[in-house]
Amino acid sequence: MSDNVIEFPKSFSQNAMVDQLTAIQIELGNNYQKVMENYQMCRQLELESSNLQKRYDEVLLRYAELIGHENVPAGMMEYSTHIVERGEEEEIVIVPPEIDSELKLLQDKVTETMNQLAIYLQGIGNDELQ
Repeated sequence: MSDNVIEFPKSFSQNAMVDQLTAIQIELGNNYQKVMENYQMCRQLELESSNLQKRYDEVLLRYAELIGHENVPAGMMEYSTHIVERGEEEEIVIVPPEIDSELKLLQDKVTETMNQLAIYLQGIGNDELQ
């Protein structure tokens, strides 16, 4: 026997490798299914939070108009997206949103793309390996 040949301690088992690959496929499929479910839950929660944020801002702006912006309790401003610090005294004021039609159009396109992606991912359902 030549010094360059290395003998393997066990014989090659094709069935053992196929079984191992099959087990890994199943585990991968389960993991990707969990990733998909969590992505969908995360996307749904993101949409719900976005809608709640819009409602909160609308109600807060109406409330501020009734009692005056300077009278809105600081705790109510915490979740608003319309709070701005101004001046040297760091005065906090509520600023109603200015509608930027270009930005709004871009936001709508991004939202639609994310919704289409979520629908597409829901439709996949199966792993390519199966």
